[in-house]
Amino acid sequence: MRTGTDGAFAAIALMVVLSGCASVQRDARFPEVRDAVGQRVEQNVSWNQNSDQDRRAQEAVHRLLKQELTVDTAVQIALLNNRNLQATYESLGVAQADLVEAGLLDNPVFSISVYSGDPGSIIEASIVQDFVGLFSMSARKKIGEAAARRATLEVSNKAVDLARQVEGQYYTVVGDAQALELAQQVVVATEAAAELAERQRAAGNLNRRDQSVQQAFYAQTLLEVAQAEAQLASDRERLNRLMGVWAQDIGWTIPGRLPALPAALPALEQLEARAIAERLDLAAAKADAEAATRALDLATQFRYLGPFGIGVAYKREPGGGAFVGPTVELGLPIFNKHQAGIARAAAESRRSQEHVAALAVEIRSEAREASARLAATYAMVQHYQKVMLPLQQGIVSETLKFYNGMLVGVYDLLLARQAQVQTARQYVSASKDFWLAWTDLERAVGGKIPVPAATTEKAPDEPRPSHQHGDKQP
Repeated sequence: MRTGTDGAFAAIALMVVLSGCASVQRDARFPEVRDAVGQRVEQNVSWNQNSDQDRRAQEAVHRLLKQELTVDTAVQIALLNNRNLQATYESLGVAQADLVEAGLLDNPVFSISVYSGDPGSIIEASIVQDFVGLFSMSARKKIGEAAARRATLEVSNKAVDLARQVEGQYYTVVGDAQALELAQQVVVATEAAAELAERQRAAGNLNRRDQSVQQAFYAQTLLEVAQAEAQLASDRERLNRLMGVWAQDIGWTIPGRLPALPAALPALEQLEARAIAERLDLAAAKADAEAATRALDLATQFRYLGPFGIGVAYKREPGGGAFVGPTVELGLPIFNKHQAGIARAAAESRRSQEHVAALAVEIRSEAREASARLAATYAMVQHYQKVMLPLQQGIVSETLKFYNGMLVGVYDLLLARQAQVQTARQYVSASKDFWLAWTDLERAVGGKIPVPAATTEKAPDEPRPSHQHGDKQP
């Protein structure tokens, strides 16, 4: 009797030693996030935990915002300052807690009963530990590890995706500002035409219809400028949200132009293979499928094993006699053989595997689509640079010669200038589309694509109001 009691106590004590020292370190997996993001983004990531290092990071954010914003500094600010990303990092703490919990046993159950009667009272007490948790601990820890790896990959993917969103929004804002400047040039030209038409109408040299036409052109360009200003303000605010800035930090400045077009597109061979290898969302889906498969194996292996507890029982009878001995509790799988749990685990395993296959198909398609879009926008920008803008510049130059020779009227010259500026606006829009396509391709392949050296050809100058020496101007 004593030997059995000692054995039960020893078993319970061993389980306490094995599981009682576990603790949760909330940032244990953040180095893995830092490494995964660092392989795909050139900027640093930081988890704000109110340390001195975090305060220095905030000071760096304020310094960067006082300088002219570049695409790299915008991404760095967002990775340090975006509060949604900081909230996402807490998922690492949740995943680590789940992993630690997977390695813990259920607490032992203590029970006591007191029976009162004429001879006296009978006291019964027991402490029982369920051993099923011990048998399944290894499998549960593997499931927890796969789930924690999935959470780590998902968090890493959120950081990389944020970087790509900031890149795209930065190019959008710079393109908006550049387009607004050109729209304002159109206003200058149409305003001059409208004022001239009004003077000519007052002098009796122009009919009301032609004057109204020039006024309508001017009114339309004012509306386009207002729309461009509203679009720029909206896109700036979206970039503010992505970077997590507010109050005095929203006054940042940007360059006047989008980056120059690369001299050539990067080598785009084996994009699909690279995307499959580097996309973090696919890696997270695979980890989820692994966890689901292990959960199914665990449910299948222990389908007939119900609660199985070993412990110590104590009984004291009225006469003063006391008894101590081992006790065993065993659940009988009569009504519930875990059929539903196994079916649920099997369905979840199939679902996760199908999700991996579907995501792989989508990723391959996204890589091909992004590559085709990048090539198309690159060709469009080159067409504007080599054909459309030089043609418009030539038309303006020839029209100016005709105007100086009094062969065409002032409105012909103003119309040629307006057409030139409108073509320049289309060129800016195409350039913005190119850089957005570039960020989409980086998102599709799951990693940074180095930008080749900029083209050595001089980019065409945007038309600006100017006065050529010796030429007549309207």
